Amino acid sequence: MLGSPVRSLAVRCKLRHGHYTVSRKWGPLYSPLVGANAIRFYNSDGGLGIKAKESGWAHEREELVLEVESYLNSLRNYEKIGVPANAGTDSEKGFDLGRMSRLLSTVGDPLSEYRVVHVAGTKGKGSTVVFISNILRAAGFCVGSYTSPHILSLRERIVSGETGQPISAQAFHQLYRDLRGKIDQAAVAESGKLTHFEVLTALAFAQFAREKVDIAVIEAGLGGARDATNVIPASSLLAAVIVGVGKEHMEALGGSLESIAHAKAGVIKDGRPVILGRQPESLGEGILRQVAASRNAPVLPEIGHEVVCEQKIIVVDYESHHQYCDICLRHVDTKTSSSKVWGMRDIKLTALGVHQMDNASTAVQTSLCLRGEELDIPDESIRLGLESTRIMGRCQVATPTEANALGSDGATVILDGAHTEGSAAALGDTLRRMFSGSCLALVVAMASDKDHLAFARALLKGANARIVVTTKVDIAGSMTRTMSASVLANIFHCAGQELGIETQYRPRDVEDLRADRQNTVVIDEADSLESAVNKAVYMVHRLRDGTKGVVCITGSLHAVSETLPLMSQQSLLSSSVLQKNSLEW
Repeated sequence: MLGSPVRSLAVRCKLRHGHYTVSRKWGPLYSPLVGANAIRFYNSDGGLGIKAKESGWAHEREELVLEVESYLNSLRNYEKIGVPANAGTDSEKGFDLGRMSRLLSTVGDPLSEYRVVHVAGTKGKGSTVVFISNILRAAGFCVGSYTSPHILSLRERIVSGETGQPISAQAFHQLYRDLRGKIDQAAVAESGKLTHFEVLTALAFAQFAREKVDIAVIEAGLGGARDATNVIPASSLLAAVIVGVGKEHMEALGGSLESIAHAKAGVIKDGRPVILGRQPESLGEGILRQVAASRNAPVLPEIGHEVVCEQKIIVVDYESHHQYCDICLRHVDTKTSSSKVWGMRDIKLTALGVHQMDNASTAVQTSLCLRGEELDIPDESIRLGLESTRIMGRCQVATPTEANALGSDGATVILDGAHTEGSAAALGDTLRRMFSGSCLALVVAMASDKDHLAFARALLKGANARIVVTTKVDIAGSMTRTMSASVLANIFHCAGQELGIETQYRPRDVEDLRADRQNTVVIDEADSLESAVNKAVYMVHRLRDGTKGVVCITGSLHAVSETLPLMSQQSLLSSSVLQKNSLEW
């Protein structure tokens, strides 16, 4: 039997449903402030515009956020300084979850007020959170979501309510002011050891309680077992979702795929359903299933139940970027153990790539699992939620106006925050499918604690790039974790050698490579992202020889973050208001 919170949740949602109609007001249309002199706003038709600040009110609102950020930045921030060895493992060296539990108790135990879907994994967890949230919102639920990192504004991490908007500057500031005394009290009790992520997570959980959300979809920050989000009791957990587990944050998570899988498995709770996304390694999947079995937690899909997601066509033009796919899977009701085949054809995904189809499939499996928890999620809501999802910084195709603002001179510009071997392979595959035969330039900036060689190898192997320009960007507002552009350029050269790809570092005359050495990858570096893009565009137009030019900025979401203001600020010079498609974070 389900507890009373779920019964009351279902009743509220049925009342909210009434007759099943979907209003545009809930739609997942969000993009934060862009640039120092621009704001993004929503039009009456649901479109998104960019315009200059009019009277300082937007500046005043962001000043409220800066007060919150100033306090958070006074705390230890591992996103800036890097995570200590084994801090994400379930060991004596792991983060202290007791500290997080005590903090939540001090601010009012918000997790007792709603149910949670907890999402962990290495690759695709952020996108999966957005897919699941949009499906639930389309079904009429009031949904909160918590993700990290952000791209432009810290507010992006906390999204709640029926509209799917990020927390407003005023609400964020009010939340902070209301809880500051209790947080200070907790900080004293913990001898000043509270961290930036712990306090921000507590604020998010408290905001969801204030918003009276029905369900919160929460992304684990690092690993799972000792992540600050992993304080969700089994009684509040609707399901644990674990997307593909791979080799990232190796030192922090124990140094092996086995230790990483065990860390991710920490989000599994006794008796609660577990949904596994496509797992790239059988070892990792085996560990996840073993832990689930030890905790009597049913796992979906069951062994032998194949999830089929078939890409039918991918369309890329200036008006629309999408792919059509079919999803078919065998769904098992975790309550009755009965199974049946579920399928949906011709799903129009704006999130591009085979990996996003995998994420969408995981979201579907999660939605069907939640039906077994007595939640009313119609097939129409699944389709609408999937098709309405637009994800900034994940194979995002810039509009012509945005691309021109970067000086692309007609080249297509792609933004993607890939930073792991798996995400690099997925990006390379998507770029090859989208732009076969094009002259592709990669602009790459990365954090220092990534597996750079594996990333470079996977990207060069999959993307068929002609040009690589490395650069550097701030990581979480600091250069502490920034990778050197020159070292990164050398790593791409070494990756090319391993793959048998000829490379040329800073050729004197790029045009000499156009005809007689068409398979040579040109490698260069630049001191800033803007200079790197300029170099990439210059070389693309000299090497493309009649083919389409493409520039992809990747290696980190922080690189995406630094690119977006460049596009918006420059575009303001040509127009006071620029209409564009709505974007989902």
